[in-house]
Amino acid sequence: MEDDERHFKVTMFFPLTDNEGNAFADDTWGWWREEITRCLSAFSDLGVVAGWWEGYSDQNRWIVAIVGTEEKVDELRRFLRVARQWFRQERMYFEWHKVGFELVE
Repeated sequence: MEDDERHFKVTMFFPLTDNEGNAFADDTWGWWREEITRCLSAFSDLGVVAGWWEGYSDQNRWIVAIVGTEEKVDELRRFLRVARQWFRQERMYFEWHKVGFELVE
């Protein structure tokens, strides 16, 4: 891998239910599927994880991807700002950091 190549690992959590425990409608998940696949050509859905936030526990889809530019990180941040409204959340978890990445042949 060349030294000047930069990649970013992003991690996002999407709640399975709203803060009152109600499952999200199919149209929310349909919107999510369309938007995430528009933003990312590849990602891993690592399954459901339990979380705890300020006295409240919930379950979330754990999504991880590798992206090649800071612009793509910014695009995903914008996606989460809209997702926050669809999922009726005050905040959405978004972690990103530089990583070494290669596809080994």
